[in-house]
Amino acid sequence: MEFFSASFFEFFLSVYAVLFILNTVGNSEGWRALFLKVNKPLLLGASYYFYAYWDYRFLSLIIISTVVDFFTGNRIYEAQDLKSKRIFLAISIVVNLSILFFFKYFNFFIDSANVALSSFNYSFSNLDIILPIGISFYTFQSMSYSLDIYRGELKPAESFLDFAVFVAFFPQLLAGPIMRAKEFLPQLSDRVNLTSENFVKGFQIFLLGLFLKVVVADSIALQIDEVFKTPEKFGPIVSWVAVLGFSIQIFCDFWGYTEMAIGVGLALGFVLPVNFRLPYLSTNLVDFWRRWHISLSSFLRDYLYIPLGGNRLGTARTCSNVFITMLLGGLWHGASWTFVIWGALHGFGLLVARILGSLLKSVPSNFVFVFLKWLTTYVFVCFGWVFFRSENLQIAKQMFTNLFFVSDSAINWDYLTIEHLFFIPIMAIVHLLFYMKKEDHLFFKKGSFLCFFYITFLIVTIFIFYPMETVPFIYFQF
Repeated sequence: MEFFSASFFEFFLSVYAVLFILNTVGNSEGWRALFLKVNKPLLLGASYYFYAYWDYRFLSLIIISTVVDFFTGNRIYEAQDLKSKRIFLAISIVVNLSILFFFKYFNFFIDSANVALSSFNYSFSNLDIILPIGISFYTFQSMSYSLDIYRGELKPAESFLDFAVFVAFFPQLLAGPIMRAKEFLPQLSDRVNLTSENFVKGFQIFLLGLFLKVVVADSIALQIDEVFKTPEKFGPIVSWVAVLGFSIQIFCDFWGYTEMAIGVGLALGFVLPVNFRLPYLSTNLVDFWRRWHISLSSFLRDYLYIPLGGNRLGTARTCSNVFITMLLGGLWHGASWTFVIWGALHGFGLLVARILGSLLKSVPSNFVFVFLKWLTTYVFVCFGWVFFRSENLQIAKQMFTNLFFVSDSAINWDYLTIEHLFFIPIMAIVHLLFYMKKEDHLFFKKGSFLCFFYITFLIVTIFIFYPMETVPFIYFQF
């Protein structure tokens, strides 16, 4: 049930209509208590239905994580000694990571072991494991509940129902943003905050996300997928356009999803965390990771980098902690050596960025200097995307060969049309609008002419340029 499918619109409108009726009729004294008790079960049931729509078999995994973390969270909070707290925290971490490891990484490590054992004529058998959609997101989200209680930053949820809604809340269930319980649980009350202002604002945010996904990201995908599939057929110019195109595709695809999730959540009365703040305006890699996939980068910072020691234990340990964090961050994205290398590359880049930041601190800041910092950062990120997008290391190697060496392959000028470059002015316009508004989301006041024009423009544009073939959200595979 993709956000841009007819089935989702039917599902959402049905859920919204029932919630609206319950909360409106619930104003009468006779029915108030009864109706208000139905809101949370309805949200939970809708969320479970939404997930089961993909594959009902894996709904049990969400329920297991929910039960385990609710139980361990309460026990951690009630425990009187540190040893007991650590035991229950370990149960939460082991259960969640075991589920994640088995479904996402088991075959990856089996394949890697088979390569290492190939000279001994021995190999392990792979299992026919299907990757449950969204598993990396909801396991981290559920596990963070136990971690926050252990750290003394959170009290347990008032009820199992509250916690279950937090883990399974359908707008962000499949690809984030990763929520913290301390952000979401206080928003849960008997009455859902359904207001026309929230609906109109959420609708505008959703429409922008839909535009970014189906008009920009999916159109780019149709233009560049052939290049990454058979890079040996293309020359340097086309390969550079494909790399730059993918940098915009993945941004618009993932940013589009999170904007849609945030818009749907807001229409239902819930504020979800910001996940992107124009990352391609960053002038160094440290700033990039403060703007890109903020919910994941902050999760890795708070639950991995800082517990490892952060920057408190000297330069060598800080470098090690940064590298380990990014290496595991790369592995979180996918069970492939291309993702491991992507994470390691960013770990190395962050170390270099810290060193250069110290060395260049005294250099006067002017337009040329800032521009060069931005260009260097963006090009580095694009090089990383080559590993991220490539299905294997051979394709990544060929892509880099195309980028830096004039090969015997045809330049394929005929392959390049104006459609391959349309994303450049669109991204410039979107960045300019956000920069001028200085807001995390682009929307206009309800009832204003700009609001009406903005909604109409996006709907018409989406209708006109809706691609013949849509592409699944990239982050659904993680």
